[in-house]
Amino acid sequence: MAVVVPGKTPPRWELYEGMPCWIELITTDLERAREFYAGLFDWEYRTHRDPVSGEHVIALREGFPVASLRAASGDHSTWRLYLASADCAATAAQAQELGAVLTVPHNHVPDVGTKAVLVGPADAEFGLLQPEESWQFDVGLPGTLMWAELVTIKAQTADNFFHELFGYTAEKFGTEHRSDYSVWYLGDESVLARVSMIREHITASTHPHWLLYLGVDETIGTDELVRNAIALGGRVRVDPYDSSIGRVAVLRDPTGARFAVIDQTQAGEYGTAANYDPYED
Repeated sequence: MAVVVPGKTPPRWELYEGMPCWIELITTDLERAREFYAGLFDWEYRTHRDPVSGEHVIALREGFPVASLRAASGDHSTWRLYLASADCAATAAQAQELGAVLTVPHNHVPDVGTKAVLVGPADAEFGLLQPEESWQFDVGLPGTLMWAELVTIKAQTADNFFHELFGYTAEKFGTEHRSDYSVWYLGDESVLARVSMIREHITASTHPHWLLYLGVDETIGTDELVRNAIALGGRVRVDPYDSSIGRVAVLRDPTGARFAVIDQTQAGEYGTAANYDPYED
């Protein structure tokens, strides 16, 4: 799969630089996480053991890769978003010139590609992925990535950094609940959003983070999936509510990783989970 720069190469089936292209769960209990997501989304797993990158679990839904899972080295579980790069090392170097800090040097993962992890100047972690030619990543379906939002205190810093790194353009929206919600585009395609944290919800334990939205099967629905998540050991952070992009809820898995779920067939009034999530980790 070729990664291209928007406006310089005909899109066809290529992947634009800066598009979400992989998600990874870093978890304190790999086996418990595997059981939870298998029960919630019918994920199956394929395990790679590499002497350099260690054990790497690929999650599949109906035979197509949707995510990976790794054991955490610390005591915190989190979902990590990867953005496409044509040259992982070069993009990581550019990101560092713009103020990012490299936290995981680039390394190769079989069947996925070359990855690196950084913390941007807005204090949120993100990954870079230079996909292999054989790379596959299912999105836009139940049990797969549907949308992602960067929730941060340093909104303008995030906008400037990612605009410089990937050439995103932005459209800002405001509501009575939040003054600053920005959708980032590559060409005419919306790829991500950036949410400015509501100041009265910020505490000493607040940290910038990505909120990843995973799809809900419309035959099950968000409310029933939330009930299933609770039965599997998950916790609810934000009860189901209607938004312009679907019916949403925010959960934590049994190891503490935060994520959102969405049934896009049930769209309602405007809203984002970051409005209602009190942020604390």
